Amino acid sequence: MIRLATFYSRNKTHFLFIEIALFIAMLLLTEFAVRAYREASLQQLRSDTLDRGAQLRAFLESEINQAAFLATGVESYIVAREGNIEDEEIQRILALIFERNQHFRNIGLAPGNQLTWVYPEAGNESVLGLNYADLPEQWPAIQKVMETGQGTLSGPLELVQGGNGLIYRSPVYINGSYWGLLSTVIDADSLFALIRSAAGDLSTRISLRNVDDEGRAGRTFFGDSEYFNSPLELTPVRIPGGEWQMAIQLPEDARSQVMPLRVTGVLISLLIAVFLGSTLRMIWQRNLLQQLDSEVLTRTAELSETNDLLDSVLSAARSFAIIATDLSGTIIVFNNGAERMLGYSADEMIGKQQPDIFLLRDELRERAAQISGELGRQLIGNELLTYRISQGGTEELMIHYKHRDGHLIPVQAVISALTDLQGNVRGYLGIAEDISERLRNQTLKDQFISTVSHELRTPLTAITGALGLMRSGSIGSLPDPVQSMVEIAHNNSQRLASLVNDLLDVEKLMAGRMVLYPDKQDSADLVHSAVSDLQPLAKIQNVELKEDVNTSASIWVDAARFQQVLTNLLSNAIKFSPSGGQVCITTALESDRIRFQVLDQGSGIPESFQDHIFQRFAQAETGDSRQKAGTGLGLAISKELTEQMGGRIGFEAERPEGCCFWVEFPLYNDPDSGKTEA
Repeated sequence: MIRLATFYSRNKTHFLFIEIALFIAMLLLTEFAVRAYREASLQQLRSDTLDRGAQLRAFLESEINQAAFLATGVESYIVAREGNIEDEEIQRILALIFERNQHFRNIGLAPGNQLTWVYPEAGNESVLGLNYADLPEQWPAIQKVMETGQGTLSGPLELVQGGNGLIYRSPVYINGSYWGLLSTVIDADSLFALIRSAAGDLSTRISLRNVDDEGRAGRTFFGDSEYFNSPLELTPVRIPGGEWQMAIQLPEDARSQVMPLRVTGVLISLLIAVFLGSTLRMIWQRNLLQQLDSEVLTRTAELSETNDLLDSVLSAARSFAIIATDLSGTIIVFNNGAERMLGYSADEMIGKQQPDIFLLRDELRERAAQISGELGRQLIGNELLTYRISQGGTEELMIHYKHRDGHLIPVQAVISALTDLQGNVRGYLGIAEDISERLRNQTLKDQFISTVSHELRTPLTAITGALGLMRSGSIGSLPDPVQSMVEIAHNNSQRLASLVNDLLDVEKLMAGRMVLYPDKQDSADLVHSAVSDLQPLAKIQNVELKEDVNTSASIWVDAARFQQVLTNLLSNAIKFSPSGGQVCITTALESDRIRFQVLDQGSGIPESFQDHIFQRFAQAETGDSRQKAGTGLGLAISKELTEQMGGRIGFEAERPEGCCFWVEFPLYNDPDSGKTEA
């Protein structure tokens, strides 16, 4: 359908958003799976690493304890011989034991703590005859061995003969007496190389350090000391006479192993999102095309019916000239009513002419000057007829069309914009009605009212004068019943005279024959005079009439006609105020203007009547429901008089109670001084 096509063209990025949403969803699922896999892998890796660490610890303890066990064989020999050792025999025993362990660097016997026998002697000549008491760094550990009577593994430390070694020292006691010391030096570098070989890739993630008798950590002698800060596991390694600590860490690449999986997951997520998004787009487009086909058929039929109906309406509207133009001003619609009104045929006008062929140049120039004055610039193109419409809404005009034969036709025209579905202006439409007959009827009515009013005025004046004489007793006293009837007749004759005067004023205003005599007037005096004249009426209606004037500003008005305007407003306020109510007239200066406000406590103005309040013969109460007498001309006359004297008139509809009418005039500007008088 057309709406769907428009929707698709405006919202084609929606499917991109869908694909992005699918991609994000797949990424989340992938990330969840990767994290689950990583967690399981890490858990398995932790378990495997801990198992390997336990195996490595057992291997290390086995290697060290094997060396200590072999050394005890020499100790047993010495005890059995009660310390009587033959040189050749002890050398054979030391050689036999030395060959049983690949990590032995040398084995020595120190009767009385003086190193006497060493195997092998080659490379160890420098230590023969050495007294352990002369080694300040090793002597405390030797003393501890002598005191505890237990073999102890020390090191790693630097050997006198060079290199790093682990020293297993075991005291020898014969019949409870200390005989000497058995010392076995283990090649630390060889032992640690074997550990690295056994640990494989774990060798770079383990560390070893000493622990003293009180459990305090010593120096790290194998691996990185940082591993002890946050190890996967910290496990003890049992050695003769003490303990080491082994820290185990996961391999550095344990967490990075999931990166290939994550990259693969991202690529798969992207492919799935694109595939699903494309599939949805294809399904939607296929459905859209099917709907579009159906909608095109439906709309084509509807458009055909609409065009037929529009042609029928345009043809039937013979009383109205319906003319449309494109943006350039060329006529594109010219109905039968326009042909009948202007004398041109549609074939002559459509696509060939512009509206200025039947518009008056004088009226166009006058309108152009008015709009140019408002804009402060010259009009461009056909802005003369379209500017105000382009600002929004429609425009109503009373202008003249020129018939083909040259005679003028007064018309009431309504001009509006033609827009497309997007609201863009594509042209302009004018609908005009011939108001010649209406104007003739209005002229006849005005002439009739003027004639009747003039004809009534003379006899009515005589009747009112005669009734006034009778009422005043100038021709003698009258019986009470007659006096009452004369009062009624006199009052009604005055009311009729007022109506005639109003009709004559309206006729003069409409015909432009009302003569005004403006002059400089004191606003306070004008208000005071009007209030004074209406005090008797206020007293009869039991209404308090007040004035609140705080300025004596000067204005340029016809005093009598200004008094007529104020009298109309004040008399209406008194007439529609309740008994005991109050009517007040106030003044207020606003910049270079003065506003006169009449406030009452009546029932206000019905909302339905507010748009008609200044029209001739307009009254809020009509027919038999009328409670207040009046012609409905007072406010219409007041409006015309006010505007002809350069002022404005209006009312405030939004008030909690009563009503407020106002008139506003410019302050008097002294032509000599150029100053405004306030």
